[in-house]
Amino acid sequence: MSEANCSANVLSMYSIARALQIIGLTIPPLAIFAQLTERISLGQMLGFLVAAIAFFGIGYLMQAYLGGGPK
Repeated sequence: MSEANCSANVLSMYSIARALQIIGLTIPPLAIFAQLTERISLGQMLGFLVAAIAFFGIGYLMQAYLGGGPK
């Protein structure tokens, strides 16, 4: 692969990793709000929190694998 193509792949993977982290940080407040307004049960909220941890963790691991970000 050419240098430009590799750089574009790293940048797109970095963007995906950051997006997963943002999704992971956005889900918990929404889940807490939904549970407080009794739209979802406590068990469903905990499920959303586990999913948020998974999203954030995968994004973090992808970013760490890439060396912290684009250079």
